[in-house]
Amino acid sequence: MARVASAVSGSIEAHAVHNRRGRGGVVLVCEHASNHIPPDFRDLGLGAADLARHIAWDIGAFAVAERLSVLLDAPLVSATHSRLLIDLNRDPAAPDSIVAHSEDTAIPGNLDLAPGERQRRRQWLYQPFHAALDALLDERAALAWPTALVSIHSFTPSYLGRTRPWHAGLIFRDDRRLSDRLLAALGRDRELNLGVNEPYGPGDGVYHTIGRHGEGRGLPCAMLEVRQDQIAEVAGQARWAARLARDFGHALEGLHSDDRQEKQAR
Repeated sequence: MARVASAVSGSIEAHAVHNRRGRGGVVLVCEHASNHIPPDFRDLGLGAADLARHIAWDIGAFAVAERLSVLLDAPLVSATHSRLLIDLNRDPAAPDSIVAHSEDTAIPGNLDLAPGERQRRRQWLYQPFHAALDALLDERAALAWPTALVSIHSFTPSYLGRTRPWHAGLIFRDDRRLSDRLLAALGRDRELNLGVNEPYGPGDGVYHTIGRHGEGRGLPCAMLEVRQDQIAEVAGQARWAARLARDFGHALEGLHSDDRQEKQAR
């Protein structure tokens, strides 16, 4: 696992790359993997209960992504700090890249941030994370390794009083090479309530990483959201990782097989 050093005193490294040389046909990303906030920030004025909530991280997402990285022999790029410092899955120029209010909770440490502080967080966390993902994808392209890109997230069972019935959701935009295969593979389970561009869609601003590194490079790509009550505990994380490894495996096998045939026919 390779890491880049943090620019904040007392902080852990700014991001992590796991299984860098994995030969599986997908690169995994987990932008909301951690709720860590360095001591310098005094928890942004929040208590421990709030930092354990979804506002600070995607509960269970990293545990699933880490298991999936092993099962698929896939590289994984993960965040090591809370999205409350800066959301790595947002355009840093967007107002919600650093939120002063999340769901029903004010974030005191993010109120009235000076432009210089916003830029410091961008340089400290956002830029190294995306540079690391770029470097990894460049390495695979140079080696001509087949590569799809998938971002792993989790979502709350309800949001501001609205129940979310889906067990998981698949999010995609115009390029459906991967998403159609994943929908077919996951859809074999008749008991799975699978959201299609639910509970979020690309228009909600959640597609930044996949749009930048997946669509921007012409890679097959998608986002996966799993409802947090499915993966909050170790047993659920293991079940979902096994399910996804099976279904992702089927989807990737068909995807890369078709790509090879297309290249041979040219």
